[in-house]
Amino acid sequence: MNDEMEGFELHQVLAEVLGLKYAEEQCKSALKLIDSTIDTYLRYQMSFSASTLKDDISQWRAYTTLGLGVCIEFEDGFIDANARKINCVYDFDSKRRAIIEDRNLKANDESLNNLLSTPNGTDQYVKSIISALIGFKNHSFKPEEEVRWVLSIDGANDNSIKYRPHRLGLTTYTEVPIDLSHIKTVTIGPQVPSQNLKTIDDFLMINDCPGVVLKSKVTLR
Repeated sequence: MNDEMEGFELHQVLAEVLGLKYAEEQCKSALKLIDSTIDTYLRYQMSFSASTLKDDISQWRAYTTLGLGVCIEFEDGFIDANARKINCVYDFDSKRRAIIEDRNLKANDESLNNLLSTPNGTDQYVKSIISALIGFKNHSFKPEEEVRWVLSIDGANDNSIKYRPHRLGLTTYTEVPIDLSHIKTVTIGPQVPSQNLKTIDDFLMINDCPGVVLKSKVTLR
């Protein structure tokens, strides 16, 4: 992730919403438990990010080297059906509403203890926390119009889990099947030579992919 605020939004918004609803002292343990839940379970959430933007200059600048890359447009069903689709939430009012409408997120200390008294309640609580954590984004990133797919794995003993180097150390990942028939377009970047159009078109054809290959209309210098 390139968002340095990643993971902080949930705690900050919850602290304000719960504080207004129950008073600060009545939600301290809830906030502490949330942080503990994130530390324990977040590394087992495999997140794939995309944008609803297509041939957009800001995306070419942020995610490619001088427009050398491709933009793949796909429909729902492209990614493993077991992955949950999460639309990112940017403004505070929408985040507050999401908390209030989720009985797990709005739980105070007393109701939280009751919720966590059963395995099913604990599972539902963890899912609510993780969904909000992954979906809540800092408002400054709103122009990216991000959508995420999240696949939860069982933990370190899950045979699908793998590890790779990351800029912050070591990170987990898992490989998931994709369905090429759901690719709509492949747009080559503004600095990619046009002769790649036919080459990529051939690649899609031999892989039974119906997607159309396009050249970016963005001027990037």
